[in-house]
Amino acid sequence: MKWWWMVGGMVMVSLLIINAQWYGNAATFGVPIGWMITLLVMTQFRKPTSIRWAVSFGVISVSIGIALSVPSYSVAEAKGTLGKTYSDVTYIESVPTTGGEWNPFAPRVGYRFKAGSGESILFIPVSGKTFEL
Repeated sequence: MKWWWMVGGMVMVSLLIINAQWYGNAATFGVPIGWMITLLVMTQFRKPTSIRWAVSFGVISVSIGIALSVPSYSVAEAKGTLGKTYSDVTYIESVPTTGGEWNPFAPRVGYRFKAGSGESILFIPVSGKTFEL
């Protein structure tokens, strides 16, 4: 197994773990992971003429994809933001939401919190909007 497959695999697993633990599966890392797999397969079957150019292009394009896939608020940031308005906020789960338009970088997940007074709150990680349920 080539070293770039191992590095690519470690990056993909790291992205999935970060998505689950920090972002409550709200980050849309499917695009950069798919792009990494495509680049790895293309590299396997066709050796690029310029290795530096190919690696630079791959790293830059995947990095841009990762930067675009991260939502504005993580679960901890959302909890801190809600903590300013509500008392004793606890994270419950991530719930699917519906989006108005198709965008592969816009998450379709909201964070559901429970306040100490019994309110259920939906936090949208892209915009920071909150809704009481």
